[in-house]
Amino acid sequence: MAGHYEMTKTTPQSFLLATLGGLVAPGLAIVLIVFYVLGIQGGQVDAEAAAMSDQAVRDRIKPFGQSLAIDPNAPRVERTGEQIYNEVCSSCHGSGALGSPKYKEAGAWGKRNAQGYDTLLTHALKGFNKMPARGGDPDLSDQEVARGVVYMTNAVGASFEPVLKKEREPSAAEVAQGKVVYAANCASCHDSGVTGAQKLTDGAAWAGLIAQGKEALYKAAVEGTFGGPAKGGNEKLSDADARLAVDYMVDQAKTAVEAMKTAKK
Repeated sequence: MAGHYEMTKTTPQSFLLATLGGLVAPGLAIVLIVFYVLGIQGGQVDAEAAAMSDQAVRDRIKPFGQSLAIDPNAPRVERTGEQIYNEVCSSCHGSGALGSPKYKEAGAWGKRNAQGYDTLLTHALKGFNKMPARGGDPDLSDQEVARGVVYMTNAVGASFEPVLKKEREPSAAEVAQGKVVYAANCASCHDSGVTGAQKLTDGAAWAGLIAQGKEALYKAAVEGTFGGPAKGGNEKLSDADARLAVDYMVDQAKTAVEAMKTAKK
């Protein structure tokens, strides 16, 4: 005779307990996952202040190149020997890089100072051994290079003066020839200051240019710098005539510079 089994009757209480028991394991797993994700996110939170975070974003999105508007016709301000050293020379002479004598290192400068100022200035202007011409800054004027040399050498006992070799003065005949060239090729701009050209009567505009030396001005006239075209825009003008025009302009501009200095006294 077949056995007879009686099934236990399910009560609401037992059903509820069974249901809750089945939810415990999945619930616990979900809680653990949530805490795990929050932990990862917490470790990735940037601890920087809001201002720093904002600056970081700005740094990331700023353009690779930045345009600096520089007026090529603005009067050039000559820097002191200390400024030249800090801004140009210290990159090597501050640390002794490339075998350069360190600033205020008397032992390293002694034998160099013994060569004399003219030799040291020539080396600084034209370059020597591993040292590049003008300390690697082609925009330095001869006078600024001289000041930088004197600043460093005098710091270890020298008593040099930042003087340049006296430039050859053009003859009266050469100045007269330059005036003719100027009238034909340069006066249209330099008489009135149109296109930003330096007027011959503007002492402030010419003071910085003259301080760079005649050779720099000859180069500018022939090749075209300081905002002006090469040879005044006349391609047929010879280099010699361009130099004569410079001689005339400098001769006239010096008068304006002296008048400016007198007015300031």
